[in-house]
Amino acid sequence: MTRFRVASVFLLSTFALQVNATQMHFGVNNDVVSTALEVPLSKDTNAVLGYIYADEAGHIAQGAIHMSHDVGAHHFEVGAKMDQLWSDYAQNGSAISVGGRYALSMGPSISLHASAYYAPSVLAFSHVDGHYELDSKVQYRLTPNMALHIGYRRIVFEYDNARDFTFEDGVYFGGQFRF
Repeated sequence: MTRFRVASVFLLSTFALQVNATQMHFGVNNDVVSTALEVPLSKDTNAVLGYIYADEAGHIAQGAIHMSHDVGAHHFEVGAKMDQLWSDYAQNGSAISVGGRYALSMGPSISLHASAYYAPSVLAFSHVDGHYELDSKVQYRLTPNMALHIGYRRIVFEYDNARDFTFEDGVYFGGQFRF
């Protein structure tokens, strides 16, 4: 019940913040639904709040902050990300990951995106001993304010005294909206 309350408060606060947001992302497959709200903090920094629910894995609340840089068709972001896992199938825990995101514009409508984050044991807390997340997607922009994408994401939590827990490993479909 506590997980439900925390998730509900997090989702409601995300919807309250979207008025000031630049982008809202969502993704879905047969077992997983994810949402993220990206808020610009300044010209070269942004913050991202995210939530992922998986039928057979549990819940993850995420928060990240990035510094960004653009070079022609290339967009780079480097920063830190905090993940909190609640699961009935693995031990709960959290991790602070370092990593970033990359985007390559292939023209006015198509772009490639990738992200990678890694948390060594020194940045993992509670029962978690490490964490990594990999994501890649191809995005097609329908309008200046709306895009659709297909991607692949893998999220793994590592434990010392238990088997590693793969939270998600698969293809997803999604979209992005600009406000």
